[in-house]
Amino acid sequence: MDSLKSRVSYLKGLADGLGLDESKEKRLLVEIVKVLDEMAEAIDDVRAFSEATQEYVESIDEDLEQLEHDFYGCEDDEDEYDENFDEEYEDDYEDDYEDDYDIDDEDLREIECPKCHEVIFIDEDLIDDEEKTECPNCKAEIKLDETD
Repeated sequence: MDSLKSRVSYLKGLADGLGLDESKEKRLLVEIVKVLDEMAEAIDDVRAFSEATQEYVESIDEDLEQLEHDFYGCEDDEDEYDENFDEEYEDDYEDDYEDDYDIDDEDLREIECPKCHEVIFIDEDLIDDEEKTECPNCKAEIKLDETD
């Protein structure tokens, strides 16, 4: 950053050394050098802020790493943690899913709606005494003796 400021100072010296009388060109060069100087200052401020932010983020990362180590009690081997997590909870998820959505259940009947031709699975409890039910897609009445 110092090189940028020094280069702007050099340009300022060059502009002053040109020996231009109070002309439009001199005013233009002076204003350009002022803008460059302000930009160098702003860039310097942004760089300082960026470095401070980087140090702060690294500090937070170290603190988080320590908390993870204290909380989970595992080493820094993330792959081992992920494998253990998958093995431990995958079976539980599959068991729950299969219990809730068991398509091979004996109480379900596979029916094709005569109106929308959608294949649906109807629970035996939803079929009335007259062997009729309602299509969940198009709400048409389905007579099961016609579709079987």
